[in-house]
Amino acid sequence: MYNEHFGFVESPFTATANSRFFYSNDLYQEAFANLRYGIEWKKGLIVMTGEVGTGKTTLLCKMMRSLKPTTHPVFVSSDQLTYTELLRFISKELGLATDGKDRLATVEQLRDYLITLHKKGHVAALLIDEAQNLSDEMFESIRCLSNLETEKEKLLQIVLTGQPELATRLGQLSLRHLKQRMVLHCRLAPLDKDEVGRYIDFRLQEAGYEGKDLFSTEVVSQIAYYSGGIPRLINIICDNALLLAFAGSQTKVTTEMIQEVARDLGLKNSFQLASESSATVIESTADELCNGSLEAVERQKEPVRRQKSGLALTPIAVALVMLGSTGGALYSEQIKYYLAGLGTSSKGSTEVAQTGGNRDPAPPAQSIVLTEARPDFPKLKPTKPQPTPSNAEPSEVQQRQIQTKPRESLLGRFEVVGPFSFVRRRPRSDAEIIATLQPRTQIKVVSTKGDYFRIQAVVDGKTIRGYVHREDAFFERAKANGQRKTPGQSNNQASIRVPSTVK
Repeated sequence: MYNEHFGFVESPFTATANSRFFYSNDLYQEAFANLRYGIEWKKGLIVMTGEVGTGKTTLLCKMMRSLKPTTHPVFVSSDQLTYTELLRFISKELGLATDGKDRLATVEQLRDYLITLHKKGHVAALLIDEAQNLSDEMFESIRCLSNLETEKEKLLQIVLTGQPELATRLGQLSLRHLKQRMVLHCRLAPLDKDEVGRYIDFRLQEAGYEGKDLFSTEVVSQIAYYSGGIPRLINIICDNALLLAFAGSQTKVTTEMIQEVARDLGLKNSFQLASESSATVIESTADELCNGSLEAVERQKEPVRRQKSGLALTPIAVALVMLGSTGGALYSEQIKYYLAGLGTSSKGSTEVAQTGGNRDPAPPAQSIVLTEARPDFPKLKPTKPQPTPSNAEPSEVQQRQIQTKPRESLLGRFEVVGPFSFVRRRPRSDAEIIATLQPRTQIKVVSTKGDYFRIQAVVDGKTIRGYVHREDAFFERAKANGQRKTPGQSNNQASIRVPSTVK
């Protein structure tokens, strides 16, 4: 309606998912790269979550269009399918006939076709949008589809996208078998306040606008104020504001127009509301976190996130990459120790319960005991040593010493064993990515700062220094006997094995 008035080739702020208007920043690039990596390297089950309007579907469509011709994606947007209907839909999209076949025959036909694709070096991927609305029966169907595999690789790569409730659903006890198969979890977050203006300019440029600024700095601040950085809300506010400007024969959008749109839509300060919500969650779950409640971790990890970072590579994904395993995940005692090692920081044992917002690892089916925070012990006067029975349990002080001992293994020289170990200029999620460490790169971990390793390495003939987040740290240390050891592992855990029979 207003395109001719403003000189647009097409409407810049449509609410529908259009991959041509895909806005990219560090967070979205990271999620995009990990989705492609998970599919093309046949990792199995991948999950992407984000609030309504953060661009999950747009990112998914953009990623699908970027896949190689040898990749065959099947996109499902309906959440009301039965298992049989899903099987027939997948088969139809892959060019298979399903007329007159029962469910077992359809599964066998699909499996045989996937094996044929695998032998040709092709990849089949199932992408399900709005997965938070799926029934438990459908989740079980997805688990059955994930069983289609060879001895080394998954035959069908599965991507589930949805709102944060999807992570909560997967955290249910009844879905633990499916959650244990998740190897990648990407989380999308709203744009920062400073990025809203760049997003608006990008949309205008893609729509062919070449005129003067339509949105002043004050107007952009208002849009950020009411949208909370959610792209869909930004689009809706801008679209309505342009309509008001067009109706009033104006050539610019004013703050009064933004405020009128906000009143009509019932919008408030979304950034402030999000902050208050996060603070409430932290306060209400602090005691549960210290007591080791996995349900508290699941509720806490969605609202409390590291700024501008929505990606989380689950610790089990790190373990699988280091093991070279493509099968299911077994949360053995060794994996528990490995998770505890990643959660330790220089601030004390309480860091186990809070490891950096959205990068919180997905809790396994078995319980992980979160170490309760203890006050520093007062200095004691020297006393005569007392004999201790061999079967006596270690004292509380000894337990603390034992818990902190593995920190010594966090530093030193390591080898990169997996892709997408991002090196940032500073230990922050919004810091510039200065390099990506490739497999077999030799690095040195110099120190730790919060959830980051400070490393130095030689990349393309140049020495780089930067920070790698713990969950991006695909590192192993070479030992004298040829085995490798991961940062945070104790000496008796140098080898972690996941039985191939575990699904």
